[in-house]
Formats: sequence, structure tokens, C-alpha cells
Amino acid sequence: MRRPHRLRAALLAALLVAGAACSDDDDTATTTTPTTATTVADPALDAVLVRQEELPAGFEPSPDVDDTITAFCAGEDAAAGLQATGRALAGYRRQPEGASVIHLVFRFRTGDAERFVDQAAAILDRCSEVPDTTGLAFTYTPAAPAVDAALAGTDAHVARHGVSIGSGNLAIDIGVFRYGEVGELVAVLAVDATRDALDGLSAQAFAAASARRP
Repeated sequence: MRRPHRLRAALLAALLVAGAACSDDDDTATTTTPTTATTVADPALDAVLVRQEELPAGFEPSPDVDDTITAFCAGEDAAAGLQATGRALAGYRRQPEGASVIHLVFRFRTGDAERFVDQAAAILDRCSEVPDTTGLAFTYTPAAPAVDAALAGTDAHVARHGVSIGSGNLAIDIGVFRYGEVGELVAVLAVDATRDALDGLSAQAFAAASARRP
């Protein structure tokens, strides 16, 4: 009966992102290797975050998403070398536990939101079946058409489906997208869910995340 703890550990240690960043003299954050997020919170970005009422019944805000990372595998950080002036973050988990949703938003310097999406796409390809620092690895494949379509109206996007190696009951859908200089990431992780159930939840969460332009 330790599944809830394993799910939280996977969310925090493996995939779910915040801003691996350190402050510059001009109050702009430059991302480096994955560390505790220090990019300043931007209340103006809160308006674009996924809301609890946009998710199925049973989801509630999660307190366990304030110290997460942008790395999809060891040494591969989708935000490496980028600068952001602010960030916003929301996380939810279903009760009883078995699924989680997280939405991260960065306001980047000019050009870095585009790089964020490009780097995420390349890293997700490189990280397929490659362990992260905790030893957890996922096999990544293209997201289901309905999940990918939920991000079709964004300026650019990438979406992947991942299944944990050695723990096939743990799966994730990841979407990274941008509107102008705002880059966003949504991750939906589930334990013991069918592919159809996960994709249905992901399509709903991705659509909610992408519906409000910054």
C-alpha cells in the first residue's frame, strides 16, 4: 500500500518541472543545471495556470510541487542556458491518489521560449530509456493524436507519452509549448491507469493549460 508515496517520489524526483535557475544582477534568472527553483514568482502568470475546476472531480491542489526540476534524464535540462524573468506553478493530485497534474509557466527573454520548446523536443528524444539521477527511466513515444491536438493552437509545441521502464504501471504525458515569449510545460502522471484513461485526462489538462493566452 505504498503506491501514493511512490507516485509523489516519481513526480518530484523524475519529471515534474520548475525553474532550475539562479539570479542575475538584472533580476533575470539564468537557468543552469537542475536545482531548487529560485526564479521569482510572477503573479501575472497565475491567470494562465490550470485551475482545479478544469480537471475531473477528485483532484485537489498538491503542496508537493514547489521544489521540482526541468530535467527529463540525468544531465539533460530543457531550460539550460535560458533566462526567465518570472515563473508560475500549479500542481494537483487526485484523491484517492493515482494521478497528478502539474503546470509550469516561464516568462522568458526574447527567443528563449522558442529554444525551450526546441530543447525539450530534442531532450525527450535523447532521454527515451535513459535514467535520470534517481535511476528512473521512461520510454518516450509520440503523444496520442487527441493529446497532441489539444496544443495545436499554440505558437509551437511538443508532446510525448512515456512509460516507466521496470514499472509499466507508471506512465506520463508531457506537453511543452509557447505563446510568444512565455513557455509552458504540462505533465500528467498516472499509476495503474489505462492508456485511454491517461490520454483522456491529459487532453483535458493540456486543453485547459493552452486555452488562456498569456
